[in-house]
Amino acid sequence: MLVPVLLALTLLATACSGSGTGDVSGDDIPPAEGDGTPATGSSSVALELRAPRLSLPLGEPLPVTIAVRNDGARSVSVPVDLDLRPPAGEPVRFYSTSIFAPAGSEATEAVKVTPAQWFPDRGSFQIAATTEEGPAADRLAFDVGEPTVVVPVFEDVTTEAGLTTTVPQAECGQFANGAAWADVDGDGNLDLLLTRLGDPVQLFVADGQGRFSDEAAARGLPIGDANGAGFADYDNDGDTDLFLARDGSDKLFANDGDGRFTDVSDQSGIGDDDRRGIGVSWGDFDGDGDLDLFVTNYMTCLGEWRTEEDIISQVAYFPDTLYRNEGDGTFSDATHVLENDPDEHDDGTTMGAGFAAAWLDYNGDNRPDLYLANDFVGPSPDHNRLWRNDGPVDGGWRFTDVSVDTGTALFMNAMGIGIGDVDRDGDLDMALSNITDNKLLRNDGGDGFVEELDAGVGRPLQRAGLESITWGGGFHDLNLDGWEDLYLAAGNFLEGVGAAVGVQPNELFVSDGTGQRFLDVSAATGADDPGDSKGVAFADYDRDGDVDMFVVNQGGRPRLYRNATPTGGYHWLEVDTVGTISNRDGCGARLVLTMAGGSMTRQVSCGSTSVASGSQHTVHFGLGEAAAVDRLDIVWPSGTRQQLDDPEIDRILTVEEPSA
Repeated sequence: MLVPVLLALTLLATACSGSGTGDVSGDDIPPAEGDGTPATGSSSVALELRAPRLSLPLGEPLPVTIAVRNDGARSVSVPVDLDLRPPAGEPVRFYSTSIFAPAGSEATEAVKVTPAQWFPDRGSFQIAATTEEGPAADRLAFDVGEPTVVVPVFEDVTTEAGLTTTVPQAECGQFANGAAWADVDGDGNLDLLLTRLGDPVQLFVADGQGRFSDEAAARGLPIGDANGAGFADYDNDGDTDLFLARDGSDKLFANDGDGRFTDVSDQSGIGDDDRRGIGVSWGDFDGDGDLDLFVTNYMTCLGEWRTEEDIISQVAYFPDTLYRNEGDGTFSDATHVLENDPDEHDDGTTMGAGFAAAWLDYNGDNRPDLYLANDFVGPSPDHNRLWRNDGPVDGGWRFTDVSVDTGTALFMNAMGIGIGDVDRDGDLDMALSNITDNKLLRNDGGDGFVEELDAGVGRPLQRAGLESITWGGGFHDLNLDGWEDLYLAAGNFLEGVGAAVGVQPNELFVSDGTGQRFLDVSAATGADDPGDSKGVAFADYDRDGDVDMFVVNQGGRPRLYRNATPTGGYHWLEVDTVGTISNRDGCGARLVLTMAGGSMTRQVSCGSTSVASGSQHTVHFGLGEAAAVDRLDIVWPSGTRQQLDDPEIDRILTVEEPSA
């Protein structure tokens, strides 16, 4: 039951048909310290804040009930603003509302506030209420204590690493771009490619000492107009190749083995489509050992967005494209194998404002299924789509659209997709970025997903009146405790009419260690980047056993965040898969690590689920305090099953697929 902790804040409320009379005061409650001034005048209306507790650990939300008691003879509508005041520093207005209270009754409204969304502080906080008559004298006081989890901590090492650069401001429709990690020259160090819209791409090659230098032009990449990037060994020759999704013709570059690239787009049959490519997703959908490719194409603006109507009418869509690798260096358009839901009578299979796509085996049949995130924009926005891979049928290959049946046909501003087994039950869950609430879709272990509304990853507002707009991100165990956390980039899209104006700090939700709930600890991590962040590329670039992040800010400076979490005696294991029968990178392989206390499932992902960005394909496990691992099981895309007993931990383990 809620305990009233702030009683009868006196205010003068305006009645719907006149002003109330009478006075209800809280003279028996001493005012909290602060500079609040009682509202003047008299009223038959009193405002009260109630909370179930007065202390909480950092990252936990505080439920607050706003109660308006109206003892008058007329109904009233009471505008209320709530400010969060930290132990030191400027307050944040986190909630604004208007509560309608009928005559002779009480009306309530519930809200939650998580101080660590804005403030890293522990200590005494206050919530101050303000009405049309001014601030109330009393404030709701509560304490924020030490967290119950290890809070991930990051350091901005952009300058020291030699990665200081800029990305231009976006034009209409260029709402995202990204970066990708890979070891392009085979020296064991991860290198970084950055797309920069109309400016030339940059390829930052690592020197092995934590510093990078741009060698794009010298390595055959003097090219611009790129939005998304994805590295993969498409020809299975042992080096990593590059696909760039661009405005206009996309580009495929073959690696010569020494980190120099040759444009093979024309001879491979890829890219000459004059579309706005933004996402790159590699996966072997037909199990023949060659990587196929799904390219997510966004939309274009037909004119300037001057009015809300322009956002609908001044938009033209592009279809997305599925390319099948023929195994001889060429690709064929296989988009036709993606069937639509027969009950929806669609005109085309992939037409819409596609933002990101992910290959994932959601139903455990060892065939990669395909999930597409669509933005809700334009004259006929499409919902998100999940195509189940049904395998060879009648001499061809068939995917079936199961979006509606699986609960994944969401109409939303979906931009990025996170894939992970967040509850450690052996199947893959998804997180979706959005405007307002982020979404967590939990795999039900059967034939679909359930949207979890109380998992703690929502954050609809950055502050009162400012909606959250999130983009790239992903699930990774950022504090090595054995549970995957969620990081999401946030940023404005400045070309949109009515676009949110204000700071959009990035969001980090750490698992509470049960797999059921996440805690918003963003401000305490050092990675709550306030810029217009879009793509995020994850990798353990310094090979120290934890996951670092490169965040792409449009109209500003991208940033490299080095993971500096004080994890004490926590352990880790990274697994680098090398396919022999399967594709060389092992894209799509499922890894299950078993140790005391349970198991963890990961998938080898090769593509830009994190909005136009490619993370390392090496799989990372945080092990917590476990000093040993019982076994590692791998199911390769070929169907080969491999078991490694007692693998050594705290290292990067390279595992080659058995060829027999």
